[in-house]
Amino acid sequence: MKKLVLISILVVAMGVIAFSGCEKPETIENPSTNPQGSIAPVTHNTTLSYTGCHSGQRDGYIVSTSYDNGVLLLSIENFYIDCGMDSLSAFSEVDSQTIDVNIREILETTTNCACQIGVNCSIDNINAGRYELILREDSFVFYQEEITCE
Repeated sequence: MKKLVLISILVVAMGVIAFSGCEKPETIENPSTNPQGSIAPVTHNTTLSYTGCHSGQRDGYIVSTSYDNGVLLLSIENFYIDCGMDSLSAFSEVDSQTIDVNIREILETTTNCACQIGVNCSIDNINAGRYELILREDSFVFYQEEITCE
């Protein structure tokens, strides 16, 4: 049974890797062209910081957003992690209607313990407008809301 689960996970991982190489670079709405006439892609840098484990927090994610000069700031309270977490990483995908942020735990060892932390994330080069904000933890959607960046 464990062997079948492991093989299934490996097949899915290989599929994700194969298809991730096929993505087109994102472009801005009014693209500027270089001398060769091709469209310049927009890069969205995502930075992440987080606190240590808190005690006595309440249940449920508390998400707040702010937007300033093209930078979207996200604050997430009560974010649950495994106590054996070594670090967190974040990857964002942005298009004209959606901002999708995936936060992943990097574990050295897993434990039977969970704790809550605070997470702060910033994403730059966001155009003003309305977006569907999707927050994921290891690809599982834990928060989704329409936001306005202005």
